[in-house]
Amino acid sequence: MHRLSRLTTAIEAPENAEDPWREVLSAIRTSLSPHEFETWFAPARFVGTENDVVVIRVPNAMFANHLEGEYRDRILSAFAAAGSPVASIRCSVAASPAAARGRTAFPAEGAHATPGIVGGLAAEDDVPTGAPGAGSSESARPILRSDSVSASFSFDSFVVGASNRFAHSAALDVSNPGVHNSPYNPLLIYGEAGLGKTHLLQAIARRFVEQNPGQTILLTRGDTFSSHVISAVRSNDLYGFRTECARLDMLLVDNIQFIAGLDRFGRVAEEFFHALTALSDRGRPIVLTSDRDPRDIPNLDGQIKSRLESGLATDIGSPDWKIRTAIVRKKAATLGLELPDGVAETIASRHQNNVRRLEGTLNKLVAESNADRVRISPTLLDRVLSDRASRRSRSPSIQEVQVAVAKAFGFAPLRLVGKQRSNVLVLARHVAMYLCRKTTGRTLVEIGKEFRRDHSTVTYGVRRIAAARKRDLGLNKLIERLLDQLS
Repeated sequence: MHRLSRLTTAIEAPENAEDPWREVLSAIRTSLSPHEFETWFAPARFVGTENDVVVIRVPNAMFANHLEGEYRDRILSAFAAAGSPVASIRCSVAASPAAARGRTAFPAEGAHATPGIVGGLAAEDDVPTGAPGAGSSESARPILRSDSVSASFSFDSFVVGASNRFAHSAALDVSNPGVHNSPYNPLLIYGEAGLGKTHLLQAIARRFVEQNPGQTILLTRGDTFSSHVISAVRSNDLYGFRTECARLDMLLVDNIQFIAGLDRFGRVAEEFFHALTALSDRGRPIVLTSDRDPRDIPNLDGQIKSRLESGLATDIGSPDWKIRTAIVRKKAATLGLELPDGVAETIASRHQNNVRRLEGTLNKLVAESNADRVRISPTLLDRVLSDRASRRSRSPSIQEVQVAVAKAFGFAPLRLVGKQRSNVLVLARHVAMYLCRKTTGRTLVEIGKEFRRDHSTVTYGVRRIAAARKRDLGLNKLIERLLDQLS
C-alpha cells in the first residue's frame, strides 16, 4: 500500500540550483555586518525549491526560528530581486546521525532540537523511502513525515497573558485527554504572525506524543500539505493519500491560509476537507492555525469553513508590555543569560506586535556580545537597535511589496504579474499596486512595468483600493498591517 511518507517528493536541487542562492547570499551580505552574515547565513545550506517554497538546511532549531522569523522577509526580497520570487521559506534542521537512524526522541529541555521519530512523528527529511520504519512493511503502522519539533516550543516555555490565555487553555485541553475525547474539533488558533501560534501547535504535538505513545500524528504546514496532494495526484494515488490521512490519530496544520492560496484546481481543498471529515468522525483531534479569521481567508472552500465553524476558533492578540518583557526574560533564561536592568524592558518597548522580533533582537544582542567579547548592556542594546533602524530606513522595492502582498493573500508572487483575473487575484494585484504607489516612491509607469501592465491600469487599481478602504474595514486593516510591515 502507498504510504504517506512516500508522497513527499524528495527535493533535489538541479545542477544550477546554487546559482540563485549565491545571488541571494551576495545581496544579503551587503546589508549585514560581516559577523552577522557569518553567524546566521554561512552555516545555512540551500536545498531547493518546492511549490514556490525555498527549503534551507540549518544546524539547529535556533537557526530555524531566527531565519524564518527575523530574516524571512529579507530572504524573500532577495529571491525576488534575483528574479526568482518565492512565496515562503522553510528551514529544515539537519539531522544528527542518531536522528537519521530513527532513535532520537524529543530533545531534553534546553537542548537544541533535532528532528526524529517519536511515536510515529518524524522530521520531513529524516526517513528515506524504503528505510526500516518508513512504511516498507504493509503491517507496520506508517511513519508520517512532519516538520521538526523544537524543544523550545513547549507549554512550559510559553508565556501566558491576557492576549493568549484562552488559546493556551484550549491548546492544553486538546493535548491532555487522549485521542478519543477531543473537546474541540477542530481547534483553530488564528492571529497575526509572530504571536505564538506555531509555538502552541508544536507544544500540542509534543505533549500529545508524550502522553499517547505509539500513536501516529502528522504535523505539517499548509503549503507542505498542498505539496503532498500534488505529489499524490502526479503518482495517481489520491486514494492511498486519503486512506493514510484517515488513519491518523492527530492532524496539525500550520498556516492553513496557504492551502487556499496554492490550490489552483480545488484538489487540495477537497483532500483537506476529506481529512477533516474522516478524523472528526473518528473523534481524532485536529489543530490548525491561520494568520487571520477563517472567514477572511480568500478563496477558502465553503465546506472547509463550515467544518471549521463546528469546532472552536480562538485568536491570539498582541501581548502587552508586561508580557513582552516576561517573554524576553524567559528567552534569555533558556540561553543561560541574566539580563541587566532595563534591557528586557527596552526590547519589549520596541516590538509591540511580534514576539519573533523580540526574540530576534535578543539573539542579535547575544551574537554581538559574543563577537565583541563584551557584556550585554543597555549601551550595546542601543547600538544593535540603531543598526537595525538604519537598515530599515530605506523604501521597499516593488518586488518586496509584491512578495508581502502575495504572502498576505496566500498566492505565489508570480501570480500577481500573470494574466489570471479571478476576483481575489485582481484585488490582491490592485492592493500591491496601491502599496507600491504609497511606499516605493516609484512612478505609475515604473510600477506598471513591474506588473506587466499599462500605467492606466495602475491608476485604476490605486483609486479602487483608496475608495474600498473607506467602506471595507477588513481590507483597511489588512492594508494597515502591510503598510506597517513594509515601513
